[in-house]
Amino acid sequence: MGAASFALMRGGLALRVTREISQPVHLQFLQHAEAGHGRVLVVVEQNASLCLLESHAGSATGLGNLGMEIVLHPNARLTHVRVADAAPDAVQVEEIGVTVARDARYLGHFSQKGAKLSRVELTVALQGEGAEAQLSGASVLSGSLHADVTTHIDHVVGKTASRQLFKKVAGGHSRAVYQGKITVREGANGSDSRQTAKALLLGTRAEADLKPELEILADDVKCVHGAAIGDLDADSLFYLRSRGIPETEARILLIRGFLEEPIAEIAREDVRAAVWAFVESGLAQAFETQP
Repeated sequence: MGAASFALMRGGLALRVTREISQPVHLQFLQHAEAGHGRVLVVVEQNASLCLLESHAGSATGLGNLGMEIVLHPNARLTHVRVADAAPDAVQVEEIGVTVARDARYLGHFSQKGAKLSRVELTVALQGEGAEAQLSGASVLSGSLHADVTTHIDHVVGKTASRQLFKKVAGGHSRAVYQGKITVREGANGSDSRQTAKALLLGTRAEADLKPELEILADDVKCVHGAAIGDLDADSLFYLRSRGIPETEARILLIRGFLEEPIAEIAREDVRAAVWAFVESGLAQAFETQP
């Protein structure tokens, strides 16, 4: 699909950042009935920083195929927040490739409500000592929507760090997927990587597939991964109900607490508030369509 986005694209965007940018840059993608292919290139120069917001409209139909390449030079900083509204008539595919140089930092957050078929594939190469990648996501699916986030973090050299925390809520007949692979190459000693994925199922027809994976070819490393799928804690729900809180409201409170951690990793207060509003609208939709 990445090759197709090159060959069939009708347009694209190249963004070069040479200094610290205080205001976020917003990229809004509008998808039409016919197939759409596009490319985006973002280069953040040495010591520069940027907050990049990426949004996809819920009225989309047809096929959307986007390829994005991100290059971070030494000591660069990029906060990348992607939100995709529910698009039941669309197929959305996006491949993101990130290269992170010495002492640079990539912070990526991915929240989505799903599509007819949705896949975000993210590959991050930590190519210099002190490079860091921190990925997070909070997805809420309803109806028969689908959302797949697939990540691969490659610790090319040692003394690099990565964190991943993805939480998903699936209701109705929806399907939430997370596949995450961490590679620590031979000789990349001192690498530190943590990977966590959790999902809540709101009904018996919902599905969540979580697959963390490690490939470690070095000796002196710290690598942790884990996954868990379940329902809300019955004791916590009973406690809230016993205090007079209606069941639906109690469930929403507990789910909000479940999703708090990955959203809290967004440093900018205004962006974090916007993501919370997006996620909470997804929760309202999920409970409205829940049988």
